Amino acid sequence: MKTFNYKCKVPKFKYYFRHPVEQILFFDIETTGLSPKASSLYMIGVMFYNKEDNNWHLIQFFADNYKSEADMINSFLDILENYNYLYHFNGKTFDIPYILNKCDKHGISPSEHSDKILNDKNGIYSIDILAYIRPVKKMLNLSKANQTALERWLGIVRDDKFDGGKLIPIYTEYMQEKILAPSKAEDLEKILLLHNYEDIENMLNVASIMSYNDISALSPISDDETIFNEYSKQFYISDITIDEDGMLNILCTVDELIFPKKVDINIPFPKSSSKVYQETDNLQLTFENNTVLLKVPILSGILYNYIKNYKDYYYFSDKDIALHKSVAAYMNKSHRKKATAATCYTKKQGYFIPSLHPIKNNKSDTDNCFIKYKLALRDKISFYQIETIPDLETANDNNSFWKNYVCMQLTNL
Repeated sequence: MKTFNYKCKVPKFKYYFRHPVEQILFFDIETTGLSPKASSLYMIGVMFYNKEDNNWHLIQFFADNYKSEADMINSFLDILENYNYLYHFNGKTFDIPYILNKCDKHGISPSEHSDKILNDKNGIYSIDILAYIRPVKKMLNLSKANQTALERWLGIVRDDKFDGGKLIPIYTEYMQEKILAPSKAEDLEKILLLHNYEDIENMLNVASIMSYNDISALSPISDDETIFNEYSKQFYISDITIDEDGMLNILCTVDELIFPKKVDINIPFPKSSSKVYQETDNLQLTFENNTVLLKVPILSGILYNYIKNYKDYYYFSDKDIALHKSVAAYMNKSHRKKATAATCYTKKQGYFIPSLHPIKNNKSDTDNCFIKYKLALRDKISFYQIETIPDLETANDNNSFWKNYVCMQLTNL
């Protein structure tokens, strides 16, 4: 087994990791096939952050003979002992199962610490970068989500020109030329090392794409209270205006997220079944640097808040109003009917903005300060009334409507 050590280049794109960088280990493996029972492991690369020199460092364990598998795995496990989080690209599907299979073959028992990480199925200690990028693949208009395609999307140009599959015959040739043509074998070795090196080093750049997923981790309001997670504490509304097209513009700044590329997307709101007003303009989002701009259409008109427990209400057709039975008992009975789901509502005239958040039945409609309005009973699209454009201090109150509204849109991308 050969060991190679490097100091990595500063990543082109910054990413705020969810975990302390000094507790993170990146890794990637190279093999002669997909099946661990019918192929060999010929390289393990790891990358870690050194606080002493503030740089990422990379180590490669390379099999220069066919007896190095166990040595490489043990070396990898020794390093893993010092880290709490293992980052990888599609490692949950391939790299980790492959390593565990080889551990069984060689009678290697990972420590309790390493086993907890390698057998983590919930993404707590074992972080698959691909799993965080896949949910935003469509939003970012990515045709593929393999690492090479993501690097191209970021504008990264590799020195390595091979994919993993094409390196298998190169490794075979390397093993043949080690004795017959040492200088040629050295050139082949450089090709093999370069591919693994760039795979791992570029994970730092590819990880930045997770920022588009991280923004969707903001917690919306629940039925009973406002709930925020770690990300929502790091964003604030920096501007609210109405543009010349009559769209409400909400500019949000997220201090601990940086988007690697400016991305503009349009998300259609669900259509309404109302004959008066069937569809609205799209929600327009722009991700740029550490900001998200939401452009939201404004609707003017009369909307309805449908009351869940309609059996406790009467509907008065002459006034187009639903009243609770305790109040309706004192009203003229000539226009009184038992309310139905479609006639049990309160009306509100004014200005409204639509929401992507799915309609949920509140436990108490009247107690919910974020009342949802609809154009028609069966609509999936809901609206919220806006009376004034708030000042920024009001908008940034964690318990205010505005921060919650932003969260609700970004959690449904």
